[in-house]
Amino acid sequence: FFPYDNPILDTEEKIIQVVSMFPPGSLREQKVFNKWVVAEGKVFNQLNILKELPKHYIMREIGIGIDYGSVNPTTFVPVALCFDQVMKQWKLVRLKIYYHDSKVENDNPTTEYYSTQLRMFMVYLKSVYPGIPITNIVVDSEAAHFDNRLTVDGIPHSMTHKITVDEGVQYMQSLFYKGYLETLESPSIRYFTNDGHYEESGKDEGIIELDSYQYDKIKSE
Repeated sequence: FFPYDNPILDTEEKIIQVVSMFPPGSLREQKVFNKWVVAEGKVFNQLNILKELPKHYIMREIGIGIDYGSVNPTTFVPVALCFDQVMKQWKLVRLKIYYHDSKVENDNPTTEYYSTQLRMFMVYLKSVYPGIPITNIVVDSEAAHFDNRLTVDGIPHSMTHKITVDEGVQYMQSLFYKGYLETLESPSIRYFTNDGHYEESGKDEGIIELDSYQYDKIKSE
């Protein structure tokens, strides 16, 4: 079935509205027009980068997503729920992230280390955004060891639901395309010292990573 097969979509404007729900490219071709197309090129063509948080954004709360890696980098990604007073709509803004690459730092962190780093990161967020609650912390469902560590340390959190990478990517593509998800560009935090100070990387690894994602053309074929 196509949009124009739906009797409810009885005008050209309604059909255009449905088509525009998905970004141009392979995702729209697959989801809207049922075409068997090969996905290739960049995964995210739109990242909605902000240089600073607009003054007309009212921040309501912050959630933290955690991708734990014993070999790969471990990241803490804070996402703020903000109300855009000009556009009169809610938006999600990815804030400054924590990005620790053990290969670059030449270390071998434990779950205890990252648990402490998370506490310091939360203190950092509280200092930058006073009065804004951190409402939830979500950990990658594959990180069972880190889940246990946070439980022992009394840090409230939940695990991600079982979704495929493809489903997650499509959801983010849609949020970026519709303007609901934005990225506040800022150098990543590499690590916190024992006294609470932190070292930056000088670049935003989160943006670099998203911008580098490419479709696996061979797998798509």
